Amino acid sequence: TEKIPYALFFLNDIQQYDRFEFRKALRTHDIDLIVLSSPGGSVMEGLSIAGIIHDKKLNTFIPRNSIRKEDGNCASACAFMFFAGENRNVNGKLGVHQFYSKDSTQKAEIGDTQKIAQFTVSEIIGFLNEFETPPWVFERMFQQKDMYYFKESELLQIETEVTEQTKVQHQNAEKLISDLIAAFSK
Repeated sequence: TEKIPYALFFLNDIQQYDRFEFRKALRTHDIDLIVLSSPGGSVMEGLSIAGIIHDKKLNTFIPRNSIRKEDGNCASACAFMFFAGENRNVNGKLGVHQFYSKDSTQKAEIGDTQKIAQFTVSEIIGFLNEFETPPWVFERMFQQKDMYYFKESELLQIETEVTEQTKVQHQNAEKLISDLIAAFSK
């Protein structure tokens, strides 16, 4: 949008093949800020997009509000995308939890299931280490099945310094989301 020309808004579930649409958006627009408000979705897709964010040295931001009914929220696989940011800032909520299969009733060989789970954990840790994510984040992520939202004191350890220009971008993103919420409510 002309109001925030260098920002890309990611406001939905993370689904298969989103990385292709994400790359296409980066090819056709000059982007330096990724605004995240997603409840999560595909772990591997989130990690793939996170890799792109990291490689392109893009900044990440979680707004206070969302066009969804809940407050600004970047959770689950969205958190990978947040941690990949060159500069990271949270005004909303950042949540992590253990990954799990969508179909928990699906029958599978225990050995195959363990192999896939261990590979997935290895990939998550590898990516987060590359993003210089504090190791204590892994504990919060892998300790519980329920969503864990970071406390204010923890967010201060996760966030990075932001420039005045970036703060203005964040304010503009918040304003645009507020305008969208108002428009949708009419």
